[in-house]
Amino acid sequence: MKYASNTDIGLVRKLNEDYHMNYITDDFSLLVVCDGMGGHKAGEVASKKAVETVINYVKENENNKDYKSTLIKAITLANEEVYKDSENNSEHRNMGTTIVACLVYDDNAIVANVGDSRLYLYRNEELEQITVDHSLLNDLLASGTITEEEAIDFSQKNVITRSLGIQDNVNVDIFEIKLIKDDLILMCTDGLTSQLEKEEIIEIIKEESNLFDIIKKLINEANDFEGIDNVTITLYLYEGENYDR
Repeated sequence: MKYASNTDIGLVRKLNEDYHMNYITDDFSLLVVCDGMGGHKAGEVASKKAVETVINYVKENENNKDYKSTLIKAITLANEEVYKDSENNSEHRNMGTTIVACLVYDDNAIVANVGDSRLYLYRNEELEQITVDHSLLNDLLASGTITEEEAIDFSQKNVITRSLGIQDNVNVDIFEIKLIKDDLILMCTDGLTSQLEKEEIIEIIKEESNLFDIIKKLINEANDFEGIDNVTITLYLYEGENYDR
């Protein structure tokens, strides 16, 4: 197992409202990425609070081997904490955050998301998006209201339909992956995917073998294109330990 993370403010934003953290134990690895939103500094508060709440809850309950349930409860608690802060602090009113989290144990990956921060699985030189965006654009595409071609110039790409902290409850999407040797998990905020096409991401992964170099090049490419948003990326390489199935 190898992993790496980094975040970059980009070329336009004055604040980095993304936040990320990894918690690695002998039994499991927990990776969390959030993209905050809200008024002045509020998005920054929401993303940090969400990440820290999830990490701390899992730490406190790490002896519970029902990792799926633990992860859902952790994100539900994070929603409650962000919502409570938003309601009680006028400077944080209406703040929220996306979240994508991945808990890896043995050769299993449990993936959770709310919003449009994504998790991809890179396997056999193909990049598959595992999470589903909770966004207006994705809803319109799924319903057939707009086409893929129309989506390219869609003016409301940044409108998300589900996030942490906006309401007192939240629905968390869960996905489960059975990992095989050399699987690469890529988690990111939309500052990456709004700037680079899937094919461009694949080419960079192919070119570089070091995880930190992959992240550095992805961030540089996003900034070279427009750099209009914060970019946060976490990579996790599953090296293929064998487990009884």
